[in-house]
Amino acid sequence: MQLFSHPYRMSILGAGLIVGVASAQTADVTTELALLRREIATLKSHNGDKWLTEERAAEVKSVVKDVLADSETRTTLQGSGATSGYNNGFFVSSADGNFKLSASFLAQARFTYNYQPGKNIDLGTGPAVSTWGFENRRTGMSFSGNVVDPSWTYAARFNYGSDIDPYTPTANAMVLQDAWGAKDFGNGFSVKVGQFKSPFMAESLRNDGAQLTAERSVVDYYFSGGYTQGIAASYASEQFRATGTYNNGPRVQNGNWATGVNNSISLAGRLEFKAMGAWSQFDSESSAKSDESALMIGAAIQYYNNRGFGSGVHWVPAVGSAIYGDIGSNLDTTTGAIDWTVDAIYKSAGLSAGVAFMGVGAGTRSTIDSTVRDFNSYAMVLQGGYRFTDTLEGFSRWEWLNVADGAVSPDVGLATDVNNILTFGVNVYAGSNVKWTTQFGISLSDIGFVADVTGAGYETDKNTNASDQFNVITQLQLGF
Repeated sequence: MQLFSHPYRMSILGAGLIVGVASAQTADVTTELALLRREIATLKSHNGDKWLTEERAAEVKSVVKDVLADSETRTTLQGSGATSGYNNGFFVSSADGNFKLSASFLAQARFTYNYQPGKNIDLGTGPAVSTWGFENRRTGMSFSGNVVDPSWTYAARFNYGSDIDPYTPTANAMVLQDAWGAKDFGNGFSVKVGQFKSPFMAESLRNDGAQLTAERSVVDYYFSGGYTQGIAASYASEQFRATGTYNNGPRVQNGNWATGVNNSISLAGRLEFKAMGAWSQFDSESSAKSDESALMIGAAIQYYNNRGFGSGVHWVPAVGSAIYGDIGSNLDTTTGAIDWTVDAIYKSAGLSAGVAFMGVGAGTRSTIDSTVRDFNSYAMVLQGGYRFTDTLEGFSRWEWLNVADGAVSPDVGLATDVNNILTFGVNVYAGSNVKWTTQFGISLSDIGFVADVTGAGYETDKNTNASDQFNVITQLQLGF
């Protein structure tokens, strides 16, 4: 008996073949999977550490890129959209930049040693005198910025000075120096009103912390126009800068219309030509190793006519100087003066060199017999410096003064004639905000009694006629 007919037998045989083939294919796939697993395990064991290292490196690169991008953004925002931060001074600003306040600080602490070989003012002769001590030469705070929009700017500077100079008429006191507002009209034209430095000597116009030496020259003590009050119009282009002022007179600050000055005309103007370089390079007397070549030539004139003498009121400078006449025992008063100066400064790759010539033609009138005396005074400053490294700089300076005898009280007999003063020393920098200066200065002839130059390290109260008086100054300067 047949259990299955022929067709059924064929179906059963086909199904068996299919199951066999499927079983064989499953076994092959299982085998392949097992081989792949073994290969993957082998690759992981051999390359796992390398793969992880590369992954870490990629992650580090990504982080570095993010940090650099953030740093670049912050640097860009310092001059644009940042509302607070540091950019040559700390600042706060409105988001649109229309209102801004910047603050900066300067401190100069020094030790000074002075030696006078011995010639007493009263006795004519005397023992040598040595004097030394510490002082906070300057401690200043400045505020500046803009209001309404960036074209309206302002500045206020307060300074404590331990000695009198053309910028601090009161020793051991906090005084107001800059106090002005200005409007930029575009195309290089601007107008300033208030209290500001007279646009005369280049050395005077640079900030206190921008000097090559620890102290400005003795010539600056005599010839600087100091601070004045008035109105100034300026123009600046790629190669030229010019400023002209109508003011209350040189060295007149923190006064008012009714006190201290009675000039019918008092003018000052300065013109500068930049032959090469950038204007910002001339803000400081020092040259960085990275500086490109830069050359600036300047000239200035300062004039006042003291018409107030006729009414019994005459001009007395806030800081006295022989070149403006002596309001002293002979009761002379200055009838007017014309001051002039010509200067130049060159900078390149750490080298800086500057020269300045100046003169004064003035007259005095005695309040006793109305005798009028004319006199002329002249001076020159030649200085230079070189940065041997980014942190070490050497410098030297030669000053020559010829202050006319008519400038001082003849009955005292302490006229300063020709004087040569030498200064040389070194600066050590810690970045751009810290400088340590050590210098030696010597006066090769009599300092005289016609100006207070104690701030420059020379004594005028004791052995004032002594030649070869010298000093050593070491000073730490911090500023931002």
